Amino acid sequence: MIENDLCKYINNKVEETIIKNSLINNNDKIVVAVSGGPDSMCLLNVLCDLKNTFKEKYNICYELFVAHVNHMIREESEYEKEYVENFCKLKNTPFYYLKKDVKKISKELKISEEACGRMVRYDFFEEIREKTNSTIIATAHNLNDDVETILLNIIRGTGLNGLTGIDYKFKNIIRPLLDIKKSEINKYNEILNINPCIDKTNFENVYVRNKVRNILIPELESEYNSNIVNNLVRMKKLVKNDENFLKEYTEKVLKNCLIDNNINSVKFKISVIIKEHESIKLRIIREIINYKIGNLDGIENIHVQDILRLLENNIKGKKYIIGNKFTVEILGKDIAIIY
Repeated sequence: MIENDLCKYINNKVEETIIKNSLINNNDKIVVAVSGGPDSMCLLNVLCDLKNTFKEKYNICYELFVAHVNHMIREESEYEKEYVENFCKLKNTPFYYLKKDVKKISKELKISEEACGRMVRYDFFEEIREKTNSTIIATAHNLNDDVETILLNIIRGTGLNGLTGIDYKFKNIIRPLLDIKKSEINKYNEILNINPCIDKTNFENVYVRNKVRNILIPELESEYNSNIVNNLVRMKKLVKNDENFLKEYTEKVLKNCLIDNNINSVKFKISVIIKEHESIKLRIIREIINYKIGNLDGIENIHVQDILRLLENNIKGKKYIIGNKFTVEILGKDIAIIY
C-alpha cells in the first residue's frame, strides 16, 4: 500500500467504524486516553484529523480532551508526560495529567501492578470525563488487542461471550481503532513522523498478555496459519451475531419472569426460567445476579449451576448464600427472591 494511501485508509476505516457503530454523536465531548505509545498517539491524531470530516459529512461536532497517567514505574514516564503535553499543545487540545505510585498502591491493596494500573487509569479517565462534562472515553484498543483478548479468554476458559473479544463500545467507553491492525498503526506513525514513546516492558514476556502477543501469535502465524489473526476476527463476528441473539432472547424471558426489581431485592417466577433450554436458564440466572449486585465479579459457573438446582428443586424456605454478596431463597411454589 502506498504511504499516503495507508494514512487515508486508516482515517476512512476509523470513520467507518465510528459511524457504523454509532460511537460519536453530535456535540459529544470525548476524553481520549493517551499514554504516548503508538496506538494512543495514532488514535489522538486520527480523531483530530476527522473533526472537519465529521462536521461536513455528518453534521457531527465533537470536542477532545486528553488524559495521561504516569504510573511512576518507568524512568521514561516524565519524558512521556512532556511528549504528550507538547503534542496536545500543537493540536490545541486540553491536557489532563495524573501521577500515581502504582507499585505502592498495588502492595497496599494486595493486587497486581497490572490490575492496579488499570484501576488507577480508568478512575482518572472517569474523573476527567465528569470534570469536563464529557460524554465518552476513547481508548486505543486495536485489532491485535482484540485477537489477544480472544486467545487469553480461550486459554483461561471461556463461554460464548469470551469469544466475542472487545466491544466497540462498552458503557461510556469507545474503541475507534478496533478494526485497525497494529502493523498499520506503526506504519501510520512512521509516515507522519509522530515518533511515539515505546514502552519496553511490552516486549518483556512477564505478563501472560505479552506472551500471547510476542510468542503465541507469531508461532501460530508461522507454524499453523499465517492468516490466524483475520480468521479469529471473522470468528468473533459470527459468534457476536449468535451472542446478540441469545442476549435479546434472554432479556425477553427475563422480563416475563420478573415480579419485582428494586434496590434491595429481585423477585421472580421460577417456572418461566425452568421451561427454557439449559443455556438460557443459566444466562437468566446470571442476569438476575447482575441486576442485584451490579456485576458478576467472583461469580463462577458452579454458583450459577447450584442456584439452578435450587430453583429446579423448588422447596419453600430453601436458600443459597454466597458470602456477603447475596442470598437466593424460595418464597413459595413458583416464586424466588435474591437479596
